[in-house]
Amino acid sequence: MKRTIYFAGILLALIFFVTGCQSAPKDIPQNLSAEELINLAQSSYDSGNVKAAQAYYEAIIIRYGDQMDKLVEAEYEIAHLKIKQKKWQQAIPDLQRILSYYEADATGVLPSAFKKLAELDMAKVPEKELIEAGVLEAPAL
Repeated sequence: MKRTIYFAGILLALIFFVTGCQSAPKDIPQNLSAEELINLAQSSYDSGNVKAAQAYYEAIIIRYGDQMDKLVEAEYEIAHLKIKQKKWQQAIPDLQRILSYYEADATGVLPSAFKKLAELDMAKVPEKELIEAGVLEAPAL
């Protein structure tokens, strides 16, 4: 029994250590290109640091948000992080906004891949969450 409690304590400490070490970068160099920021975000996510990944994507929005292709990509990636974490109510408006860009795009310059990816992510959202967000109507009884 003592051994089980001991190992459970070690496991909890390890989980706390791993999740506690995730932090967003304090200073992101100003001279990084959008592509470099994307690479840093993806590397951060791959190493389990979601906070850093989101910070890099947010830096893209701030620095390169006037370029719609960069804006859509960064906003999609943030929404996708929320989907992976099952933060449905946070992801839904993000995905709706991304899809609205495509509805308003008469030029066809937006990368079509992010429209499809946003649609796929929206399809992952449980129906009850879509109803709660007002995207779907509740079924009649």
